[in-house]
Amino acid sequence: MPAKVLKRGTKRQVLTVVVIMALSVALSAKAFDAPPPNFILVLTDDQGWSSMSSSMDKRLPDAKSDFHITPALDEIAASGMRFSNAYASSPVCAPSRYSIQFGKSPARLLHTRVLGGNKVNHDQKAIPQVLKAIDSRYRTAHLGKWHIKADPARYAYDVHDGQTGNKEGGFVNDRSQWHGYAEDDPKKMFSLTERAVEFMTESKKREVPFFLQISHYALHSNLAYRQTSFEEVSSQIPGSLHQNLAYAAMMTDLDEAIGQLFEAYKRLGLKKNTYLIITSDNGGMPVLPQQVNRGRLYKNGLNTPLLRGKWDLMEGGIRVPFMVVGPDIPTNSQSNEPIIGYDIMATLADLAGSRQQVPKDSDGVSIAPLLTSPDAPIERPPHGLVFHFPHYNQVGLNEPHSAIRVGNFKLVKFHQSDRSLLFNVAQDLGEKKDIANGNRACVDQLEALLSGYLIDVGAEHPKDSSSWVKPGRKGETKTQFLKRYPENESDSHEGGCLSEELI
Repeated sequence: MPAKVLKRGTKRQVLTVVVIMALSVALSAKAFDAPPPNFILVLTDDQGWSSMSSSMDKRLPDAKSDFHITPALDEIAASGMRFSNAYASSPVCAPSRYSIQFGKSPARLLHTRVLGGNKVNHDQKAIPQVLKAIDSRYRTAHLGKWHIKADPARYAYDVHDGQTGNKEGGFVNDRSQWHGYAEDDPKKMFSLTERAVEFMTESKKREVPFFLQISHYALHSNLAYRQTSFEEVSSQIPGSLHQNLAYAAMMTDLDEAIGQLFEAYKRLGLKKNTYLIITSDNGGMPVLPQQVNRGRLYKNGLNTPLLRGKWDLMEGGIRVPFMVVGPDIPTNSQSNEPIIGYDIMATLADLAGSRQQVPKDSDGVSIAPLLTSPDAPIERPPHGLVFHFPHYNQVGLNEPHSAIRVGNFKLVKFHQSDRSLLFNVAQDLGEKKDIANGNRACVDQLEALLSGYLIDVGAEHPKDSSSWVKPGRKGETKTQFLKRYPENESDSHEGGCLSEELI
């Protein structure tokens, strides 16, 4: 029999039905797409690189505490990847927290010090806005210490504690902060964890992706702990590096609180689609109690083998713990690639499916490739990692200084003394030997990159800082720290330290 011929109107009807069915299938598929991954960011306060009972660098097994016992943090490090060369973007808390939220350096943000004026343009994208632009289903929360002068809701946090700071964690700025005392919920560690678990549980129940940041008030002063923890550490023999009982007890409590979170992470079956990141806002306290130091040598530094600590751009002030557990991350692995806090935004966006929503002037790069291949190449701008602290601080180095790390080389520039120190931090972790005199070409290269970056972002000059007159006395004060490194004459190497493509 001859085939039936469809009329023109019938063809249109069939085509319309086909298009509608195709659109319906596409929309249904979109509705049932597997959600993007969840993210949990645990930000501790003033936690030193060598504060745990395991080392952040497996090549240096002794680079750890000789008193603190941290089974939960040790387990987390062994369950995923640790980063031996991770940095906070600032040696003090608020600039570092801004940097994480906005994916930019403190120099670019114009906020490099906790005290004094705040020149930040608060009308810019933060992590929750970037994630929600990628997938509107994201549910977001910030719990704990915020330390940003704008409401978290402004940045699309659905759940938050408001504009919290050190005070909400029990901080009192007098000598009593170092005495130590017992509380049922010290520094709100356990209530923060309980609320975090509730948020994770509810998000999973709703079947929506989530971003959760838990910003602990510990280990910042005041020194607070549970009585049982104090009794536990009191029964142990103090170490030669770490021996403060109150601080050790607080570290015990922080470890247990993070351990409770990790147990919930496992109990809820989150590892297959949730990245758990743990890091600190800056390096650890160099000594307890805090003291006016003006750059002099510490007899004993709490961040050994790193030099100095919080308030300084030496390694002890900016190198921090950094651990990640999550999908396809090899257990007990380590990456030695230098990374920094302002990389977090770009990394989460990449893992969520798109880097297009990351601001064009972001300083961060995605470290996602490292999570499955620890030695994967990371494309970073020629200036590498840049740090800027254009202030006087009497409990620190007491002179404005900036730093840059490119590859294995780190340069620290002192603006008033007009001197730069150069270290190969891959070989000289403790920054014991200044090699600037023997490598003038390298110094010139790094100084040019550092200066160029600071000019490009319009970073504030030391004389513009709030600490210029007091205690800096109009720029006359010079740090005593440089006495540690005598300027010996040395033959200068002709070659630089950077590859040709970086120059």
